[in-house]
Amino acid sequence: MKARILLACIMTGAVFPAAAQFKESKEGCLYTPAAIEAALGFKVNEGKGTEVGFPGGRSLSCTYGSSGRNAVMLKVERMDKPGAFDGPSGMAGKAEPVAGDPDRAYWQAGQGDLTDVALTYVRGNNRTQVRVTGVNMKDKDAVDAMRARVLKLPRVS
Repeated sequence: MKARILLACIMTGAVFPAAAQFKESKEGCLYTPAAIEAALGFKVNEGKGTEVGFPGGRSLSCTYGSSGRNAVMLKVERMDKPGAFDGPSGMAGKAEPVAGDPDRAYWQAGQGDLTDVALTYVRGNNRTQVRVTGVNMKDKDAVDAMRARVLKLPRVS
């Protein structure tokens, strides 16, 4: 029985090695609160970041909360292999391309109640997503206005 439990623990570690690599990290907090406020028009707190390693790369994320209903989440996936990101993949909903964008940016849309203003773009081996919560997605004018503001944020990778 002890041998089976030991074998199960070893197998779990082999199957889920990335879970052990989760850690707090400010490396993904690539924006200052001032830069977010200047582009998006609302104040946010200092970002709280995490890093998760996985075979072939790592994911950096940062959440900038606010006292209002808006928040900003920044996620950067860094892959070891060149060309790992060939286009929209692994996302819910559909991709709406940003016309003429040099980083092949697209808006994530069509997630029902889970939809936020979310811009994703690829630079080299990095895929970056900027997600703004608290926007009334049923109000086209509000969505279009926030999308225009998100496009004013400096691109990071």
